[in-house]
Amino acid sequence: MLNLNRDEPECFSSFKIKNKPHSYSDDCDDYELRECLRKALLKEQKHQCFYCEKKIENNSQKVHIDHIKQRNVYHKLECEYSNMALSCNGIDNKKEAQYCGKYKDKQAIWDDEKLLQIGIEKSSDFFIYRTNGEIGVKKSLSDNDIERAINTINYLNLNHKSLIEVRENIFLQLEMYKTQNYEIDEIFIWFNEFESLFKGN
Repeated sequence: MLNLNRDEPECFSSFKIKNKPHSYSDDCDDYELRECLRKALLKEQKHQCFYCEKKIENNSQKVHIDHIKQRNVYHKLECEYSNMALSCNGIDNKKEAQYCGKYKDKQAIWDDEKLLQIGIEKSSDFFIYRTNGEIGVKKSLSDNDIERAINTINYLNLNHKSLIEVRENIFLQLEMYKTQNYEIDEIFIWFNEFESLFKGN
């Protein structure tokens, strides 16, 4: 998962001052506003899905503005930019979401005691990226933190087969480029996805 600096875009700040929204679906049903939010999140997330870090584009059919903590329960966070992220739809040749935001919303309600606290804790302090493409958990963590990190991986299905395959392939290419003396930052610019994998290696 990405670690972000949540800098609310001016278009949303102005909209909230003027309209004082309480419900995202009812009060923020404005095409220009949502496009502005989508573009701001896309830039902040460097064109990556917030959860799995796959490359995404500004296409409402393939990517959506996700409320990290479900807005039908966490009503006070409905119109908070810090609770919004762009997510891929997690659909892998099937109709049902297999991972990320839409998959998450089919699970139990987000619980900060059982999962990592988004925006407070950095996933990079908990996750490791293995060369076989799997996301693992750092062994140096407390038992409680290990459990919360594993719960988060499972909750978002970040070790879905298709994600593992893509990450494993990136590791193979990464090793090849390293032997040619390219810097990690240079290589990441070419891939522009799975940022945490690059930063951890």
